[in-house]
Amino acid sequence: MRKQIFAYIKDHKNIVWTGVAVLLAVVSIGAVLAYSRELTLGDIFRFFQASDPFWMTFAVLCSVGYIFFEALALQVLLRHTGQDSRFRHSLTYSAADIYCAAITPSATGGQPVCAWFMVRDGIPIGVVSAILLAFLIMHTLATVLIGLVSLAWRPGVFLGFSIWSRIFIVLGYVTLTALGIFFLFLTKLDKWIFRTGCRLIDWLTKKKLIKRTDYWKNWYKKIIDDYSSSFRIMYGKGGGIAWLAVFLLNVFQRMAQQSVSSLVFLAGGGDRTGVPTVFVSQVFTAIGSMCVPVPGGSGVADFLLLDGLMEIMDKQSAVQLELLSRGLSFYVCVLTSLVIVLAAYFLRRQKYSSSPVRKTTD
Repeated sequence: MRKQIFAYIKDHKNIVWTGVAVLLAVVSIGAVLAYSRELTLGDIFRFFQASDPFWMTFAVLCSVGYIFFEALALQVLLRHTGQDSRFRHSLTYSAADIYCAAITPSATGGQPVCAWFMVRDGIPIGVVSAILLAFLIMHTLATVLIGLVSLAWRPGVFLGFSIWSRIFIVLGYVTLTALGIFFLFLTKLDKWIFRTGCRLIDWLTKKKLIKRTDYWKNWYKKIIDDYSSSFRIMYGKGGGIAWLAVFLLNVFQRMAQQSVSSLVFLAGGGDRTGVPTVFVSQVFTAIGSMCVPVPGGSGVADFLLLDGLMEIMDKQSAVQLELLSRGLSFYVCVLTSLVIVLAAYFLRRQKYSSSPVRKTTD
C-alpha cells in the first residue's frame, strides 16, 4: 500500500501539489477569519459590493497585469536571442510559470513547466535555460530594489512589524540577494557547468544507469553551446537595452501585484494618506514570504500583511483588507494563469502530439 501511495504521488505530483496548495489556502483563510471572530465571509462579500468600482477594477487589472508583464519580458528575451515568439506563446509561458510556481514549495515548479512549453514550441533547451535564467536575475533584482526603495521611503513601516515579521523580512532580503548573486555567476560559468555535467554523466555510466557516454556528452555539449551563445548575444550589441527592458518590465510586474492591496484599500474608502503604508506593507510581505518553502507563501504572507496593516487600522478592517487583496493579487492571478495554461495546451495539443519531443534511450 505504501509503495502504491508513493507511486501515485510520483506520477501525479502536479495534482498532489495543487491539492496541497488549495488545502493551505483554505487553512490560511480559516485562520485569518478565526483571528477576527466578528468577521465572516458575508461581511467581506458585502465590502466588495459596496466598494468603489473604479479602484476595484484597477485592482483586478493589476492582478492580471502580473501575468501580462512577465509575458512581455519573456518575449523581449526570446526575440533578442533570435527566437520567433508570438505574444500568445509568451503569455502561455508566463502563465505556466506563475501557476506552477504558486502550487510548489519555493516556486520550484514554475520554470520547469514554462521550459516544457518552450521546448515543445521548438526552442532549444540551452536557449530556454539562458532565457529563464536571465528573466530570473532581473525578477530578483527588481524585487530587491523595490524592497530597498520601500525601506528607505518608509522605514517606520518596517519597524512597526513585530519582531518575528522583521526576522522573516530580513531573511527574505538575504535569500533574494544571495540567489541573485548566484544566478549572475551562472551566466559566466558555462565551462564549469559543462564539466560538472560531464562528471555526472561519467558517474551515471559507472553506475550503469546510462550507456553511450559519448552520445550524452555531445548532447549535453550542444545544450551548453546554445546556453553560452545566448548569453553572448545578451551581453553583446544591443544587449544592454534588452536587459534594461526586461528589468523595467519586472519592476512593472512587481509593482502591479504589490499595488493591489493599496487599490482595494482605496476602493473601500480608505484615506489616501494610508496608501504608502499599505503599499510598503505589501512589499515587505512579498519579500518575507519568499524565505519560507511553502506553496504561494500561504499562511506566512497572510500573517505578515495582517501585521503590517494593523499599524493603521483596527483588526477587523485589516482582516477584511488582507483577505480581499490576497484573493485578488494571488488567487485570482493563479486561477487566471491556470485557465490560460489549460486553454493553450488544449488548443495546441494536436501540434504537440504530431511533433512530440524526441525521446532517447540509454
